[in-house]
Amino acid sequence: MPSYRRPPLTEGASSRRRRHAVAAGLIAGYLAAAVCAVAAHRLVAVPQWLALHLLVLGAASNAVFVYSRHFAQALLHARPGSERPAHARLAGFNLGAVAVLTGMSAGLPWLAVAGAVLVITAVIAHTVSLVGMARAASRSGRLRIVAWYYVAAGTALAIGATLGGLMAGGAVRSTRWEQALLLAHAHLNLLGWLGLVVVGTLFMLWPAVLRTRMADTAPRCARQVLVITVIGLAVAVAGELLSGLLTPAHWPAAVGMGGYTAGVAYSLRPVVAEVRVKPPRTAAPGALLAGTGWLLAALTVDVVGLALGNATAVGLLGRLLVPMLGIGVVAQILTGALTFLLPVTVGGGPVGNRRMTEVLEHAWVPRSLFANLGVLLLALPTSGGPRVLAWTLVVIGIGSFPALVVASLLAVRRPATSTGGDTTDAPVRRKRPAGRTTLAVGSVIAVIAVLALIGAGTGIWSGHTTDATSGSATTATSGVPVSVTLDEFSVTPSTITVAPGTDLTVTVHNVGGMSHNLVLDGRHGTRMLAPGGKQTVDLGTVTHDERAWCTVPGHRAAGMVLTIRTTTSTSPRAATRQNPNPSMPGMDMSGRDASPSPAWRPYDPTLRPAPGGTEHHLTLRVEQTTVEVSPGVRQRVWTYNGTVPGPVLHGRVGDLFTVRVINSGNMPHSIDFHASQVAPDTAMRDIPPGGELTYQFRADHAGAWLYHCATAPMIQHLAMGMYGAVIIDPPTLGRVAVSEVLVQSEFYLGAKGGVPTMSQLLAAKPDLVVFNGYADQYRHAPIHVPAGKRIRLWLVDAGPNEPSAFHVVGAQFDTVFKEGAYQLKPGNPAHGAAQELDLQPGEGGFVEFTLPQRGTYTLTTHRLADAERGAMGTIVAGP
Repeated sequence: MPSYRRPPLTEGASSRRRRHAVAAGLIAGYLAAAVCAVAAHRLVAVPQWLALHLLVLGAASNAVFVYSRHFAQALLHARPGSERPAHARLAGFNLGAVAVLTGMSAGLPWLAVAGAVLVITAVIAHTVSLVGMARAASRSGRLRIVAWYYVAAGTALAIGATLGGLMAGGAVRSTRWEQALLLAHAHLNLLGWLGLVVVGTLFMLWPAVLRTRMADTAPRCARQVLVITVIGLAVAVAGELLSGLLTPAHWPAAVGMGGYTAGVAYSLRPVVAEVRVKPPRTAAPGALLAGTGWLLAALTVDVVGLALGNATAVGLLGRLLVPMLGIGVVAQILTGALTFLLPVTVGGGPVGNRRMTEVLEHAWVPRSLFANLGVLLLALPTSGGPRVLAWTLVVIGIGSFPALVVASLLAVRRPATSTGGDTTDAPVRRKRPAGRTTLAVGSVIAVIAVLALIGAGTGIWSGHTTDATSGSATTATSGVPVSVTLDEFSVTPSTITVAPGTDLTVTVHNVGGMSHNLVLDGRHGTRMLAPGGKQTVDLGTVTHDERAWCTVPGHRAAGMVLTIRTTTSTSPRAATRQNPNPSMPGMDMSGRDASPSPAWRPYDPTLRPAPGGTEHHLTLRVEQTTVEVSPGVRQRVWTYNGTVPGPVLHGRVGDLFTVRVINSGNMPHSIDFHASQVAPDTAMRDIPPGGELTYQFRADHAGAWLYHCATAPMIQHLAMGMYGAVIIDPPTLGRVAVSEVLVQSEFYLGAKGGVPTMSQLLAAKPDLVVFNGYADQYRHAPIHVPAGKRIRLWLVDAGPNEPSAFHVVGAQFDTVFKEGAYQLKPGNPAHGAAQELDLQPGEGGFVEFTLPQRGTYTLTTHRLADAERGAMGTIVAGP
């Protein structure tokens, strides 16, 4: 096992000892600042990400900078050199870290980018020094491979910090890319820079803190785990960046992170053998054990989130992974490692070591219990009092450690009491002023933080009262703006209470590190606010309970919801709409305020370019399944290729389509392409279960055409989801920035999600009217378009009963194409503009327009009863 005893105090060793002491002070300062940021989160709108970055970029990274060099020298048996370059790198890194935190907090992107450059430069220089040390060292060290963990970690941070600088500088405009870069940035920094250092260091730290012999399997296991984790992390990050280009490409990231998780689990093999020999009974191994447990739990959650897509992963990042990784893993492993390392590197001998250890281990069992219980409560979906309690426990358990570090440094400087001339082995008094100082300082910090948290949770400092259901609440009056802050991933206050008829105005400030907005009922509100952005917006007259939320995919599900409650409501969840179909008691339209399930995926409306060539071959498979059609509502559907609507076919006039239709259902089905001119008795014949048919047609005319099942009763097969769109471009179709396809249709909900009755269908009173198969789909997942650029929206009305009066609020159509002919084209001074595209069931067309101003626009049908049944969506016009 490598030795960690301090070498004789040469000039270089004395310099290293001073550097360790300075690093200890820096780490304690960053930890104390993180505690203050947590306590001030609700009081003065300090962003939540600031506390995380103070912990990760500040405290943990300083520990990595200092101790990775310390361990590398010990493991590689490297000859100590001048400490001045190391001092310079540490100073440059901290200058850059402070610039990043200041620039992001103050809304100064240039300062944040400059800080990121300093951080990257310092990390690269640190990594290069480790590479040089590893190449020049002998090959005798058993765990010399750990030095390459540090090299890989430095490389990960250099890339991760670069991505962070791009986001801080506003170089990322697309929401999809912002989510992809955020995930890659978080994984490189948390699991690359910190994770690889932790995993590698624990191979040698475990036997040291347990004071036992290293397991024989440790060196070989360390080499294997480095390969597994680095490859897994690289695949995960590549998958996340790929998902910025291709929406479905989230599986590579999940697979890569699964490999990383397997590597971390495998790294515990020698630890198990060592723990069997000598179980942990002191503070350092106890903290390492708890931190490792939270690391495996967080990685498991991360893999599940990535498998469900970037939006879900971002939501989990804010709700679960920050407390689990930031506090459960980073903070605990950091405090555990420092509890062992500070006495070794700064203690100055056996007496100093014992003094520092006794102070640092003060009340470690209750502190550990408080910290881990707090992390568990934070990981659960709690709010209000339980969440305040959780942060209180964390502050007591982790937040007291900086005071212990300071007290231990003071204790080691105090002269030892001795009965003889030699003070080296002098006994340490059992009761010392430093111990009482530690207890007093720690108690004061804990009391102040707890009072701040309680005040923030109850609102007593700001005059607001806390609602029993939500985390914070305030009241509003007409004409007086209410201050609202957005963060990852919360809205503060979370509830605003108003009297009916109040004209509600809010001033929304984005204090987070990502772009956010706040949109009332998904329809109108702020523009997309960059980090630090602020906007005052009039939300109109409030007559009933409503909700506003961030429309960035995944953010609403992560908790970014503002409840607006009227004083006449009896419950915070009072229904705002009546059930449109009393015969279906399970379908309450108040469910529109709910969020889709985590597994839900929006139907991508993007019209892909028509494939090359003039002949197109594809397969449509009839599948009978159950899908979510509205938040909390699942319905039996019959589909083509498993989606409602089926896939969009796209081509040009004259193209030949050959479609193989396979019936995998348990009843006869068929298909009818309106874009074709064929004999129905042959091409549209019923296909028995297990059978198939080849349908061939030439697209003779341009248009937005419907295809659907033609098996009787046709109304039932259409109502069950068997339809889709065929887009045949007009020959002179111009270029646009965005082209999307919307299929309007209806759902008639059957009992317990089954097949609706014929009487329901013939009554023509749908429960839901939807675009692309889901109620309010594009309110939950808005369509993002560039402001000032030309937009084309294709629309097909699949029915089976309801016509469409398609309209975009705040826009005018300068081009209208309906049923094969232009009704309006730009450039003709005799023509004005259109406000609607009216379609009967079975008809189609498209409109073109521009949105000159950035903002949030609503797409809807102006048959307002159908709009209230779910035929609404949101278009966000941004940069």
